[in-house]
Amino acid sequence: MKMKKLNKTNIQSIIDTVYPNIKADYGLAKIYGFPKVEIHRNIYEMASGIEGMMGEDNAQANYCRHSNTIQLFQTEIKDAKHVIQCLLHEYRHYLQSATWFKRYYAMGYEYTNHPYELAAKEEEKNWKKYAELLGESK
Repeated sequence: MKMKKLNKTNIQSIIDTVYPNIKADYGLAKIYGFPKVEIHRNIYEMASGIEGMMGEDNAQANYCRHSNTIQLFQTEIKDAKHVIQCLLHEYRHYLQSATWFKRYYAMGYEYTNHPYELAAKEEEKNWKKYAELLGESK
């Protein structure tokens, strides 16, 4: 797969191609409709509302349960493979229990060993199936 920096239009095109298939394959969570997908420059700009806001540790993507939205952060997206991996990772979070997500952290799990994070990371391995829809598989 080519390693070129993607702009918002490129990212949206990938989403438009693969996301309907991800939704069809993984289905609906019990209490939510399908999540929307938004593209933001970075998490700091999104959270602050200040154009050009930067920070030290930028997120690649996020699932916001409150708004039922998968948020992708353009400055951290590497390529089409990465877009797909982020969608799969955050879609897995959408399907997971919010109660247990918090409970695991309360039990002492951290990001690196949290069972839901590990499951979401594992889900990223399924990216090739969706890359084929783009005509890319390597």
